[in-house]
Amino acid sequence: MPTFQLNLSYRNVDVEDLDQLEAIAKTVPHAYVICVDGQTRILAALEATSAIEAVELLVEAIHSADAHAEPVAVELSLMSISEIASLVGLNREAVRLWTVGKRGPGNFPAPVDTVGDRIKVWAAHDVWLWLKDNSIPCPNARPLSMAEVADGTRTIERLRRHWLNLPTLTGAANWRVAKHEEMTVPVHHARRKAASF
Repeated sequence: MPTFQLNLSYRNVDVEDLDQLEAIAKTVPHAYVICVDGQTRILAALEATSAIEAVELLVEAIHSADAHAEPVAVELSLMSISEIASLVGLNREAVRLWTVGKRGPGNFPAPVDTVGDRIKVWAAHDVWLWLKDNSIPCPNARPLSMAEVADGTRTIERLRRHWLNLPTLTGAANWRVAKHEEMTVPVHHARRKAASF
């Protein structure tokens, strides 16, 4: 069974409330609760048959520990060169050379964004796949792809609506991000003749 690396943002989880953290730790012993820039995140690695099931298991476990803990969204895990270097045990320069194609097997994934002072970041899922494809040792827990992040966030919304006894869509194990296409629809304008009096 695969292991998924999850990164969920939460409201009403206080990193200074030791009782709340202890209750969460009892239900999800390998979860980490961190606060970054005022936003609380819960990181965990869970075995499940799918990414959606992993999100459901984590959210339900935390909800059973503390019903006030409110999941907001599944976050896309991003990595900088420094974080990739730390993950694989190399120096930053060696990883930078991978990213520009001057060292290593080549075809390193493209960065998804540039943040701060021109720091490039990559989707952790893309980096993980590249490492696995090139037989470079890395953790077994697979980060979620962009599509799985979107599906996981919809799962959170469905569970929140269920807890509030609001109408919900049924759970779908294989949700995928749908593409929306623009359509041109012909509109016929009819002129009305003024009624003569």
